[in-house]
Amino acid sequence: MSRSWRILGILMVVVVFGLAGCQASKNETPQKSESQQSASDAKQTAVKLPELVVEVGDEKDLDAILKENTGKVVLVDFWGTWCMPCLELLPHTLELAHKYAAEGLVVVTVAIEDINDPRKVDEVKGVLVKHGATGNVRALVSRYGIGEEAFTKFNIASGALPHLKLFGRDGALAVTFGLDAEKPDPARIEAEVQRLLKETAASQSQSVEGPELVIPEVNSSMSYASGSAS
Repeated sequence: MSRSWRILGILMVVVVFGLAGCQASKNETPQKSESQQSASDAKQTAVKLPELVVEVGDEKDLDAILKENTGKVVLVDFWGTWCMPCLELLPHTLELAHKYAAEGLVVVTVAIEDINDPRKVDEVKGVLVKHGATGNVRALVSRYGIGEEAFTKFNIASGALPHLKLFGRDGALAVTFGLDAEKPDPARIEAEVQRLLKETAASQSQSVEGPELVIPEVNSSMSYASGSAS
């Protein structure tokens, strides 16, 4: 009998502690592991970049973008989803957009496409996003479709893609890359971007500071004398 009471007492103690443990786990805040905490912190500190916007436009829209970005270096990449060399060069162009944005580079892409296809704008956007384009890239699709008019309106003399134009901070065309100009080599394009960013930044700094202005001293006695003599 005493043995039965002893067993019953042990069972009661186990039940009491079990209930106490469930209550504690329900009220206490569970502790996160280090990996969970770091992932949570990274999620909170991550900056969401603006979504890419693709618009149908022409040479007037491109000129407006250039004017909006006066004071910055602008790289314009004319390309097409049907152009294999363009697709090979495009990731490099978009990489430059992120790499040198803080130094004053703006990247504009102009897709020469069959605008009669209603799916084309979405296709262009898909390709750009796939290669890392975000809202810091200005993206146009030519309203002239694929043909001589598009190349004439955007002043692509060779009539071939890829074709890139690099503009200085003053809005003037500095370098052209294409079949009828300098070869669109990724390393060469980046070198010209770096050069133009540095040169224009240096020239702006000099123009702001300017040379020291020296005002010559005026001999007051001579001026009075000449005045009285007259």
